[in-house]
Amino acid sequence: MKIWDLPTRLFHWLIALPVLLNYILEGGESPHKILGYIALVALVARIYWGLVGGEHSRFRSFPLSLHKVRIYLVSLLTATPKNYVGHNPMASWVYLGIWLMVFLLGVSGFMMGLDAFWGEEWLEKTHGALATITKFMVLGHFLGILVDTIKFKRKTWLAMITGKKE
Repeated sequence: MKIWDLPTRLFHWLIALPVLLNYILEGGESPHKILGYIALVALVARIYWGLVGGEHSRFRSFPLSLHKVRIYLVSLLTATPKNYVGHNPMASWVYLGIWLMVFLLGVSGFMMGLDAFWGEEWLEKTHGALATITKFMVLGHFLGILVDTIKFKRKTWLAMITGKKE
């Protein structure tokens, strides 16, 4: 069943790959900055797509209720976990968190290049802390993919390539 449309998948990778590559290219050099701006622009496009895109790409399809998160997490401990066609409640919160971090990283990174904030230690520390938080959220995303793959016996990791959630 095709769930993720092409724009959703493109935005996913245009955010994910620059974020992952920037962990390798730490520092304020041009490639790091360019990758950060690519992720930021892709994020803005993804937010737009979340308002006008396909059914499962739209934010209104995100089950963001904390009650649904609890029900979903408890169901994972059972033999018949609650399955969601699109985003599950935990994934919805993790994506919003990652997107918030990418936005804040982009803004703080941009600010570090301005004369008004050049060399400000608090800004550099903030940017570093945001990057660390993002790393943990990305690890949570990978853990969620692993849990989904094991519990539902499907190739969840392949869905952002093919668009199909088996």
